[in-house]
Amino acid sequence: MVRFIIVRHGRSETNSSNKFAGQKDVALDEVGVLQAEKVSKYLLENYRIDRIYSSDLSRAINTIKPVAQNLGMEIEKIKGLRELDVGEWEGRTAREVEKLYPESFAIYKSNVGRFRPEGGESYEELMLRSKSVLDRLALENEGKTVLVGTHGTFIRCLYCAINSVGLDDVKDVPHIANASISIVDYAGEKCKFVEYGACNHLEGLVTRFRII
Repeated sequence: MVRFIIVRHGRSETNSSNKFAGQKDVALDEVGVLQAEKVSKYLLENYRIDRIYSSDLSRAINTIKPVAQNLGMEIEKIKGLRELDVGEWEGRTAREVEKLYPESFAIYKSNVGRFRPEGGESYEELMLRSKSVLDRLALENEGKTVLVGTHGTFIRCLYCAINSVGLDDVKDVPHIANASISIVDYAGEKCKFVEYGACNHLEGLVTRFRII
């Protein structure tokens, strides 16, 4: 069996300013740094970690870096663990996007599984990408506990892929908090979410997604 401990990055500068950030490299803000400390402390106290991977974007890397530094381990960076590519929505606020792209923004709000940002990636494409990346890592890490630093929509789409959530039902799968923990177990070709978006370890520092 392979156990994946999947951590969404802490709050970023674009999260706190309510801007879309897909594959743009943005830093953690002050709250995000504190969240990284809390999630790292919890992981070190409760898990034996054998290998560490991360999206190659700094907000994901820096969220799990305290764990790697404490254990003296390398963080292996994988581009495939990046967030949804939001194309022309990148760096814009929700209100700006709504004004510039009213039709696609309406789909985003009402039936997100069917939406694609202008010049970007669809949820369906990310569902395929996320499952493909995790399948490959599972084959490479039999018997190990693997820490993964990644992004909120990546984890949401992975949940949908593993649980065969239809595109019209993606909207019913909740967003997860910054620096939350999800756990996925692989036993051969079978895999399941054991935990999705747990955030008790954050105590009073829980920050959540909002559209506007």
